[in-house]
Amino acid sequence: MNQSYRFRRFTMQPDHAGELIHRAQCVSCAQMGPQAATGDAAMMWVVFHLEDHPSHVRYRELLSRPYRVVPRGEGA
Repeated sequence: MNQSYRFRRFTMQPDHAGELIHRAQCVSCAQMGPQAATGDAAMMWVVFHLEDHPSHVRYRELLSRPYRVVPRGEGA
């Protein structure tokens, strides 16, 4: 069976219609707080987690940025 395929090149672009998603994660136990619209809102989870786990003193903020894939040559 002979078939031919045509492949197009694509580019990935930030999707400005989408929103950044912020989350906080405990470095000690890897538990994550809920998704939030701002970093400050995400860090509120840290306060509650720290109350329950006083020895967990290291955290990280995780950001998720939306992207979209478009055929090369087409604008956003």
